[in-house]
Amino acid sequence: MSMDLAKKTFSTEPEYFIAGTNIPIAKAVKVAGAELAAHTPVILAEGKVTAVASADALDGLYGVTAEAAASGEEAIIYLSGEFFADELVLPAGMAAADVEVALRNIGIYLK
Repeated sequence: MSMDLAKKTFSTEPEYFIAGTNIPIAKAVKVAGAELAAHTPVILAEGKVTAVASADALDGLYGVTAEAAASGEEAIIYLSGEFFADELVLPAGMAAADVEVALRNIGIYLK
């Protein structure tokens, strides 16, 4: 029997979007009103979700997409949980800080 003595390199860098398990992750399925990338904050209007367009337009903030979805397809939406802010997909000119408080108000916490 041999032992694996090869040098292993480990990292504490986040590889995934989910940042913790202290807060349960709730999900819902909604129809995408436009093409959505994974990890995009979305707004719910008329039963469909669309990407957040700007920091000034956060009314109706619903959650964050779990994966990409095409327009008209069902999209899985995270409604609560802890996620890495660096992995959010935001429009040009927006930062995670612009949506942090609004997401916290609906049960999504950024790390």
